[in-house]
Amino acid sequence: MGALSYCTRQKNKKAGAHLAPMLNPSLPTTEPALPDPRLLTFTAMKNEGPFVLEWVAWQRLIGIDRIVVLSNDCDDGTDDILDQLDRMGVVSHLPNPCELLPSDPGGPMKPQTAAFAYGRRLREWRDADYIFLSDVDEFPCLRAGDATLKTLLRRLDYPDVLTFCETIFGTGDVIGFKDKPLTAQFTKSTSLAPGKWKSRRGFKSICRNDPRLVIRNHRPKVSRKHAADIRWLDGSGRDFPTDLRTRLQKGTDARGMFDLITLNHYALRSLESYLVKAARGQPMGGTIDHKYFRQRNQLRTDNREMLPHLPRLEEEIANLKRDPRLAELHAKSVESHRAQIAKLKKTPLYRDLMALVQGTPLDA
Repeated sequence: MGALSYCTRQKNKKAGAHLAPMLNPSLPTTEPALPDPRLLTFTAMKNEGPFVLEWVAWQRLIGIDRIVVLSNDCDDGTDDILDQLDRMGVVSHLPNPCELLPSDPGGPMKPQTAAFAYGRRLREWRDADYIFLSDVDEFPCLRAGDATLKTLLRRLDYPDVLTFCETIFGTGDVIGFKDKPLTAQFTKSTSLAPGKWKSRRGFKSICRNDPRLVIRNHRPKVSRKHAADIRWLDGSGRDFPTDLRTRLQKGTDARGMFDLITLNHYALRSLESYLVKAARGQPMGGTIDHKYFRQRNQLRTDNREMLPHLPRLEEEIANLKRDPRLAELHAKSVESHRAQIAKLKKTPLYRDLMALVQGTPLDA
């Protein structure tokens, strides 16, 4: 049984041991005598080959213990990369059972839905104390302390749910694909101090593996019976709004929610890489179109918060590439990505996207 279970926490409260540390990382804290929580990141992937190693390296840097990836229908070498990482003991890679499961009324079960349903039955999921459902273009950016999730959870006295809002990074003037970290290339984002009229943001959550919580992609589902009992905090360590706890919204007014952690979301990448993403479609089965691009090509703020971490990130990527087979597979996926880009640049989609970036009408 995990030492961070709900029952254990209730016993500690009755014994007077449930302490609430100050959020200021410069102040001393009293840490409860608990072992390290086991942190799991779980994701589904399709054709993300060139971007896998950076994402895996970042998960390791922020203190994730286990990474489980389910993949489906890959033709760019993503599954080969994940298989090699599995052999190295870095991730657990499994095929996504989406094509084998019963169909929804509208067609085959969506890959992400199938992955999460299957994931709940895995030993890695059952053994975890906290679970984070992530996408490969999402990077939790910790803004206090030593930039690790375990330190943040400890300072917040191990909440049941920690929900943090996204900071979206746009394409900017990066047109061509480069085989270098996304976190180094893209430094223009939505604001970390949004105003009243631009304040709604999507969010993701790190959840305790607790029977009161049904862990979902953006936030857990909680019954009204348990909503008031859940210790649910936002990205500034404040109580998450009570009225949102039983409403399955994927976003909220994010003002004041960025003090401790935000979710850096590199949804577009370079314009050339976005071509490939648009051709692939969304993990939940939806289309990616011009509206999707406009909404996410946000360039309001110069955001360089990830750059101080770049040396450690590049070192971790280099450590992974010391495995010659993994380095070879990464290089092959990069070439596959470039070949796909070359093909897609001959389509009308590329002309339309260039027009959007340059600010010219699509029918020009």
